[in-house]
Amino acid sequence: MRHIMLAAALCVTAATSAHADPYGKIFGGATFPSDQDITADFPSIGSGAGEIDTKAGYLVGGALGADLSKFFAIEGEVAYRSKGVNGIIVEDFGLPIDGNINALSFMGNAIVKSPFENGFTPYIGAGAGGARVGGPGDHDLVFAWQGIGGVSKNLSQRISAGVEYRYLDAATSTFSDGVDTLEMEYDSHSINLVLMRKF
Repeated sequence: MRHIMLAAALCVTAATSAHADPYGKIFGGATFPSDQDITADFPSIGSGAGEIDTKAGYLVGGALGADLSKFFAIEGEVAYRSKGVNGIIVEDFGLPIDGNINALSFMGNAIVKSPFENGFTPYIGAGAGGARVGGPGDHDLVFAWQGIGGVSKNLSQRISAGVEYRYLDAATSTFSDGVDTLEMEYDSHSINLVLMRKF
């Protein structure tokens, strides 16, 4: 995991390169409701496979990056996602619980762009890093990856805005209070607004 974090930090460092055009951006939006697959071991109630039923949530984040050409960029990113929980269903029993599932992610991204003369730039990207996933009463730091797709529009020579879709997938997280244990597969779909400024 330390090697993954180091790779993400190197993406930020690239923004200082004399051969790159550095930029910063902020983004935020809504995450869609989804069911998170789980495996539960609750000695006092029962054990088995199931799911956590979640509500819509939100995402906020920021990144520092560098355009290595007009078609390719790399960046280091930090983002926070949170969504409410309706309840846990494990095979034959359900647990109505309150709270949130959240993920603080640290990613290194590679972005491929296709700019047009009218100022619009479609792009796709992928990233890898780590996510600190928070579940019922505990958290776990695991490997994570993401896919990105969107389009931006130049508002001026240095500022652009856009809209994008993001999918984040994290490795299995394990939560335990010393008695009950829950393993969860976390993922997130979101639509976001993006504001970027070149330095």
